[in-house]
Amino acid sequence: MRNGSLNDKELFQRFLRHEGLKKLRVLFDPHLGRPIWWVVYRLNLSSGSFRMNLEDSYKVWGDPRIKSISFAFRLLKILAKKTKETRPFAFTLPGGLAGYCAPLLAGDRLIGFLGFASVKGGARPGVTSILSDHIQLILDDCAKSEELMRLSATIRPRAIALSTVHTVHRIINSTLNLDELVSRLAHLTAQVLRVNRCMIYLVNKPVSPVHGHLAPRNTRLSLVRKALVGYPKGKRPRTQAVWGKGLEGRVAKTAEIVFRKKLICIPLIDEDVIGVLTVSTKKDKKGFTYFDQEILTTLAEEAVIAIKNAQLYEEQRKVTLGTIQSLAVILGTRVPTTMSPEIFLRMVLRVGQELRLNEEEMQALHYATLLKDTARIGIPDEILKKPTKLTGEEYRLLRDHPIKGAKIVQSFESLKPVAPIILYSREKYDGTGYPEGLKGDRIPVGARILAVINAFEAILFGRPYRDQSSLTEALDELRRNSGTQFDPKIVDVFIRIVEKEGFYKFLRKNA
Repeated sequence: MRNGSLNDKELFQRFLRHEGLKKLRVLFDPHLGRPIWWVVYRLNLSSGSFRMNLEDSYKVWGDPRIKSISFAFRLLKILAKKTKETRPFAFTLPGGLAGYCAPLLAGDRLIGFLGFASVKGGARPGVTSILSDHIQLILDDCAKSEELMRLSATIRPRAIALSTVHTVHRIINSTLNLDELVSRLAHLTAQVLRVNRCMIYLVNKPVSPVHGHLAPRNTRLSLVRKALVGYPKGKRPRTQAVWGKGLEGRVAKTAEIVFRKKLICIPLIDEDVIGVLTVSTKKDKKGFTYFDQEILTTLAEEAVIAIKNAQLYEEQRKVTLGTIQSLAVILGTRVPTTMSPEIFLRMVLRVGQELRLNEEEMQALHYATLLKDTARIGIPDEILKKPTKLTGEEYRLLRDHPIKGAKIVQSFESLKPVAPIILYSREKYDGTGYPEGLKGDRIPVGARILAVINAFEAILFGRPYRDQSSLTEALDELRRNSGTQFDPKIVDVFIRIVEKEGFYKFLRKNA
């Protein structure tokens, strides 16, 4: 908080700039005989500085007489005896002049004096009384304006902090991808605090190589840089910081804020320190203030919640993916295919990326690809490996497998978005597929992607009931069935990816 002396000085300067003060002379000069107007800040008893202070009156009224007055020393002595005066008073000056002075009071504080020197005889009491009221009205107006500015300066950071909380909540709800979240938080921080640079480090908790669990608490920790805003390539800080060393390392270890004129480094604290946030160099080139730190602290508190949610989600996702991958391995031994599962998955995900699927859609597509053959566990080997045409009952069992697979997957809460992809992966774009005969865009996009690549694998590598085809033949068959069996847009994207991104060479060699 600024001290009282600084407030008084600001109030006095505001008083000097007030338009009503300039009009004061025009309004009262005819009644006072064109006196010499003067105004001074509360007394500095040095006669030299007092004369300079007195001559500042020229800036208000532009009267050249104030620059050559002879009564400055006499006026200083009079005012020095009136520092506790609260009412206007008259006095005499050398040269037959009559003086009048109105103390400038802000509440119970004297901030200066305003007066005039006129011909002998002075002014009528009625005029000076009106003048005194007029001066006080101007001063009160300045005091209210100054108070409003100070109140605004106090409220504004809190308003920004509140707005920041809402913005962080929107970011929390917009993504659970940790890297994307931290990047957005860094850009938000830079925007809110109007800084050129911002970076976020997160604590890297080492994992035991034996059991896969977090290493013991006494294991040495490190910090990994997760987000960077505004740093040119040649001046980027290291991607890792040592715990307890360097600025970020010390802040992480001590959990104490470092506040400097051009930098603030603040710990991100949950139960323990989970990271460090640093901002530097404000865009207006001014130094950081207490309010900047307050806003940054509020933002950091909300950021911790967002980061912990994303980390928890990431951990759950890894557990889920690990379980799915284990199941996929079991399926792979039961339902062997010639195409590498890794290559199949890479092609599926590349198509999803090219179609600009969002994060949730990509994750569901990933899981569905790993689990697409779930229900085949219940189909006898003699049907799966039968080299001749299936009977009606055998074909019905195969047709039911997407329904059974979807039911198995849907029993897991975290896998519910995966179920429709598996269920409708045998639908056809023209509506002649199964199990429900969906048509066009009513088929989930993930199911349309799987339909194309499932068929491509069957054509290229063959099945017990059909021979292999060449890569060119497989791609040509996809083109022939584009718009009927398959989504033409997905066929075009898939063929472009196969021909241009390295899959062509691999597939031709293995086929």
